[in-house]
Amino acid sequence: MGDYDTVIADLERTRERTVDLIRAKLDAVAEQVQEAAARTVRELGVVLPADPEALFPMAMIRRRLDEVQPAEGAPTGGPSLGLEMVQALDSGRSQTEVLQELLQQLGSFAGPRAILVFRESQVSGWAGAGLSNGVDARTWRGDVADSESLSTVMSGRPVVLNGLDDQLLQSWSGIGSGRTILVPMSMRGKVVGVLLAQENDGPFEADAIQILTFLAGLLLETLSARPVVPTPAVAPFLELTAALAEPAPVPEPEVAPAPVEEEPQEEVAVSAPEAEAAEAPESSGEETVDAGTTVEVPVPAPAPVVRPRTPEDERKHEEARRFARLLVSEIRLYNEQAVQDGKQAGDVYQRLKEDIDRSKEMYEQRVVAEVRANSNYFFDELVRILADGDPDALGL
Repeated sequence: MGDYDTVIADLERTRERTVDLIRAKLDAVAEQVQEAAARTVRELGVVLPADPEALFPMAMIRRRLDEVQPAEGAPTGGPSLGLEMVQALDSGRSQTEVLQELLQQLGSFAGPRAILVFRESQVSGWAGAGLSNGVDARTWRGDVADSESLSTVMSGRPVVLNGLDDQLLQSWSGIGSGRTILVPMSMRGKVVGVLLAQENDGPFEADAIQILTFLAGLLLETLSARPVVPTPAVAPFLELTAALAEPAPVPEPEVAPAPVEEEPQEEVAVSAPEAEAAEAPESSGEETVDAGTTVEVPVPAPAPVVRPRTPEDERKHEEARRFARLLVSEIRLYNEQAVQDGKQAGDVYQRLKEDIDRSKEMYEQRVVAEVRANSNYFFDELVRILADGDPDALGL
């Protein structure tokens, strides 16, 4: 075998070894992907139990609601925890909307109230309502270690203070010295914040405050699993009546009017010159076009045909919008001060680049390409939630 044949044989053997190596690596990667997929399915089975009661324990909520309802015949002067409050919380489509609605609804059961967020060993105010002198809760900062009350809450236990004898809480303006309760707020089994509520001149219902805080936490964890508003269990009742069961009246078919026969007109004899004068058109001063001349009439281009979205398309787009809203709301929830500073300086993206890029990657992995190709929901929510509608504030 000559040198030429030797080289060709070596190249073929090298190609075969290379193909075998690539095939072995692809098989190994495929096996890893299959293991990861199986592990993900198992984890999802833990996160989303088959029993809806485990995901949304209506029986326990009903029991707690019954506990705070006044007994039959008892005076009902104070506010009560009703279905309309649950519906109001359920209407929130993002973390921000749910938490803001929680603060609003708690106004029936408490005076000054606020939501605080834990971030590692730090605590900061996220939002408040009813605080004295219009104080902004977002100015509150501190170390959790400096507050025995907040340290206890962070470990997972509610706290009640009959007097504001907590040094860190005393240093924050806007809250008084009356009876105060601190309720842990958890996400995925981890305490991430606290609901602070104080007694005022009005009613102070600790049980109702705990129930609403608990319900808000459940709604936050199940935002992506609730595609419709309202959730069917709390939707208003539809009263079916006999009128609804009656078939709709069928309209009578329209009958075209009979044609009207025109009477023949009397013919009038006209002389040749008069006939020529009658047939000749009046001169209008405009250029006339000979009958044999070709006239080009501009024809507008047909409008592009847009395929209407099917119900399945609408469902995919709604899920994408909701997921984008959830991701961006979570960024703001844990970075409220950075968001405020970034809006003023016009560099929100630079301050939150790591969180925004990570959330965008999650969005692109979750949302199918055909939806992303015809929308920009993630950017829209960045502008709406982080920049309050001003794209320039992002600094992109």
